Amino acid sequence: MNLKTMELGVVLKIIKTNIWWLIALPVAAMVLAFSISKYYIQPVYTSSAQIFITTNVEAEEGKTTVYSEQLKTNIQMANTFNTILKSSRTLEAVRDELQLSETNEELAKKISIQSDKDSLVFRVSVEDTSPNRAREIVNKITETYKDDLPKLVDNNKVIILEPANLPLEPTSPSIVLNTLIAFVLGMIANFILVSSIYLFRNHVENESDLTELSLKFVGDIPLIKEGGRNIR
Repeated sequence: MNLKTMELGVVLKIIKTNIWWLIALPVAAMVLAFSISKYYIQPVYTSSAQIFITTNVEAEEGKTTVYSEQLKTNIQMANTFNTILKSSRTLEAVRDELQLSETNEELAKKISIQSDKDSLVFRVSVEDTSPNRAREIVNKITETYKDDLPKLVDNNKVIILEPANLPLEPTSPSIVLNTLIAFVLGMIANFILVSSIYLFRNHVENESDLTELSLKFVGDIPLIKEGGRNIR
């Protein structure tokens, strides 16, 4: 039997001796993560709407360059449109209309805007603990933006392609993901536990342990049974 086999035998013995702890740790972590995610963390819902920013310029017959140049300019101004959408001007109007208690900064943190590169189609999303309020905020933002943008940028208008949806399931917390992470952490804790027991054990398991201590192996002491008792 070589050294590696004997070391594996020690590890397996440690696992066998502490099997219930090794099972209990990941199970307890999973139950705890599931319970916290399910009953203690307030769910957050996300509602989204899709808008398209286009130009009001009408090209004359045979002269399409005017509209094309305006469209190219709009694409270059995509970041400006994003800034206006989340500006205090827009958020203040939304807060007043819906009588929201959040400040402009707090409301802005709930809003996310996504768009593809070289595209004037934007997806506006809002996260809130209430699904109905999340939808109301998104709809009010897009409606306010639709009315306000033509006043700020000439020859542009907003078309609402998709009104805000009512989210039926929360987007966070993810109970499955949190439970899976807890299982992985429990297995890591098991590895640390077994490694600690192996590294800090204070008794000799086999001949290799003597070699590690720079001690010479002399021989085995046979086990003798006498009167039903095991003696050496």
